[in-house]
Amino acid sequence: MRQLILFFAKYRSTLLLLVFVLIALLRHSLKNPLAEHRLNNVGFGAVATVHNGLSGWKQYWRLEAINEELARENARLRSGGTRASANHFSNSTDYDFIPARIVDYSYTKRNNYIIVHAGRRDGIHPGMGAMSANGWIGSVVEVSDAYSHITPVLHSKGNIGARISGKGLGELHWDGTDPSWATLIDIQRENRPMPGDSVYSFTRTSVGPSTLTGIVISAVQNNEDLTWTAKVALSADYKNMNWLYISKLKDAGSLDSLQVPAL
Repeated sequence: MRQLILFFAKYRSTLLLLVFVLIALLRHSLKNPLAEHRLNNVGFGAVATVHNGLSGWKQYWRLEAINEELARENARLRSGGTRASANHFSNSTDYDFIPARIVDYSYTKRNNYIIVHAGRRDGIHPGMGAMSANGWIGSVVEVSDAYSHITPVLHSKGNIGARISGKGLGELHWDGTDPSWATLIDIQRENRPMPGDSVYSFTRTSVGPSTLTGIVISAVQNNEDLTWTAKVALSADYKNMNWLYISKLKDAGSLDSLQVPAL
């Protein structure tokens, strides 16, 4: 039985390719936009279900490591063991946080992804923010009844607004190489980033609260416009993830249509 599980785990990319080819053929034969949209949802749900089965078995073999991670997280929560300077997401009373188990993810591609076992029936919708116990992860882009697809910072379209307290705003983006680092650009010349500065997400209120994203390691000034570019060590460990939390604004229905960014 274990050999069968390892076989599916080893060749899951090939099996998923066959599934996608089948979906593409079906989509090609259906010209009705409504039918195509429904087929997309069915395809995403089917692929996520496969990942969920494989993930369940893989996590069974690493229960000890998972339990250790949960124990560390519980210890931090009980002791309030977050850095005093960090606006940790769990301290926000304006949001509910929906726990979501990760069933599949990548971190070595140019465009990475995360699939979690929580979806529409859990109250998750596209546009919500995702974060781990250590910091900002990304945002939800697609949901089915039971699963959600998240675009992380480690993606060509994963750029987010970011800020250093007291030093203005910039944009955080990933260059497609090391999953531990990102770059903060367009910091105004009077706001020089310093090593050790904390970087926080800066998104619309409906997406999520301001959340620790990384720590500045170094910074250089651009010769042309004198803005600063900082190298940031990401706070989230994208190589080792089991659970995420999806932020849900409690009074989203009364949010002004201007979507003022979270401060």
